[in-house]
Formats: sequence, structure tokens, C-alpha cells
Amino acid sequence: MSRPASRSNDFALAFAAAHAGAGLTRVPVNQILQTISENPAFLFSEELKQLGGQCPVHADTSQDDMDKVMVNTLLAFLFHGLKAYIEAGLPVDEEERIRLVPPPRSAYALDPTDRASLAGVPVEVMCSFLRDCTCHLLDEIITRWMADVLVEEEHYRNLGSGEISAVAAASFLLRTHLEDSALYQRAGYDALSITKTGSHTAIHIGWALVEAAPLLVPGRDAAFYDDLVRRSAKQVIPLAMVSLGMLVHYMEAGGIEPHDGLAIHLLPKEQTAFTLNESGLICLSPEPITPFRKEGEQYYTGCPAFYAPGLINLYLDIVATIAREYAVYDRLLHR
Repeated sequence: MSRPASRSNDFALAFAAAHAGAGLTRVPVNQILQTISENPAFLFSEELKQLGGQCPVHADTSQDDMDKVMVNTLLAFLFHGLKAYIEAGLPVDEEERIRLVPPPRSAYALDPTDRASLAGVPVEVMCSFLRDCTCHLLDEIITRWMADVLVEEEHYRNLGSGEISAVAAASFLLRTHLEDSALYQRAGYDALSITKTGSHTAIHIGWALVEAAPLLVPGRDAAFYDDLVRRSAKQVIPLAMVSLGMLVHYMEAGGIEPHDGLAIHLLPKEQTAFTLNESGLICLSPEPITPFRKEGEQYYTGCPAFYAPGLINLYLDIVATIAREYAVYDRLLHR
């Protein structure tokens, strides 16, 4: 099989160039987070509301852009605690395997603990069900995490002393800013729904990477695919650095955007997003990149989870582990 002779960062460079060509500038959220780390009082500054002081605010700078940067920065700050929370809350069975539970509104009358029954259903059904279980698992953990964040916020509010932790402050600012933002009110988003939506996207990309492996390198065993997917995981991280609009357009052009927006659909065989690089790793092709920006949009941040070290890698690792534990690669070979 031929392999395109491209460097591993070609995709990131091509996407960055496409953003610039579309007239979009990336706001360095990591620098804003560094400022907050050095001076937590910056959370309450007017500067944070105005692109974090990282880019000039002009008369034509939209409120939507400023809201987006503010919200994504606060989410990124809070997400620094999410990775450890997921790791601590990930349920395992007596054999130390990730314990999945049936999603409450699953279209399939299946039990993830009944592996024999799962082995007897079509691979499309199996992968769809496991994708749904993965989303449900992370949804439950995220819901508990967000509840604990709100409890911390409420604790400091009830003290009445004016003392507040950085997490409680970020939670308060995020909640009130979302309530006041026309952008997020139009979409009906709160912090929990935004986090779950991003979680589902990460799960979808992780499963797509798993499902791409046997398509790109057919005829190998499960151990080979597990190793390939884990070594290739960092190759898909650049997707988390792009604007939401260009992410959706890329997934549509590459054949990996679900028709109904749900993260439960098996990767189509005709997808063009995943390919192999010169090192034999699965990477993202720059071909489906489509320059796009909304009217009036000038700035983007990328996914807030990108700025929480290890969080996206944790998602990819969870998916890869479930795929290995449920012998998914053996099934995918016979699509």
C-alpha cells in the first residue's frame, strides 16, 4: 500500500494556513491560562472579557467572538481538573476492564456485560452500541464532575466572607457569562451541555480512528491494531486546535461527520479523512480541509480540552481500551 510522503505536522500547518486564509486568527488560550495561574484575580478583569488581552479589540470585533474566547478559556481552566476526575471515576469490573452500562435510550436491547451476545450481532450494531455506551459512561462522570464544581461554588457563596477559590470563581463567571451571552442562549448551551458535546466529539473521533485502522492496514491481528491506534493517537490531536465551523466542514468533506450529528455511527469505508503517513502511522489528510468562517467571525480558540494537558489523550485511550477489551478489531476485519 502506498504511503503519502508527508511530515506528521503537515495537517496542522495546512489547517493553520486555511484559517489564516479564511481571515481567522487563533487566540492563544494557553497564554491566558498562564496569566490566570500567575494572578487568579485576572479572572475578574475586564481584560479577560476582551479576548483575554491577547488580541486587539476593534470596533468590528463581534461580541460573539469575545464571548467564545471568554467561555472557552473558563472551560479550559476548569478542565484541568477533569482528567483526574475521569481517571478516578472510571468504573472497572473484577478483571480490571472498563465497566460499561447500557445507555438508557439505546436503540438496541443489548447488555455490554454479555459479551457472547455482542459477538453475535452485526459489526455495525456492535460498534454503534459500544460508541453509545462510551458516550453514556463519560456523560455520567462529567455530570458528577460538574455537580461537584457547582457544590464548590455554592460552598464559597455560603461562606459570605468574600473568600473564593479559583475553581469556584471560574464556575461562577462561566455560568453567569453563559446566561448573559446571546451566542450561547441562541444555542441553548450551558457548561454541562457544552462539555458533553465536546466529549461526544472526542469519542466519535477516537472510535473513527479505531475503525480506520483495519481499513488502512488490512489483515493484521488485534495486537497490531491496538498498538497502531495508540501510537497514532497524537496524529489526530490537531483537530482539537481548529475552529468549530472548520471542524464540521472537515468532517463533512472527509466523510466522517454523522448525518444526524450523533457519535454512534460506524466510520464509512469511503472516508477520506484518515490515511497513513511515511512512518506507517494513521494521520489526518489535509485534502478535506475547507476554509470557512461565519459572518463577522475573526477569532477562534480551538477546543477547550486541547488546553487541559492529557485530557484528549485520555479520551482516545479509553476508546482504544474498550475496543481492545471487546475484541472490536477482529470484527472490523470482516466488515
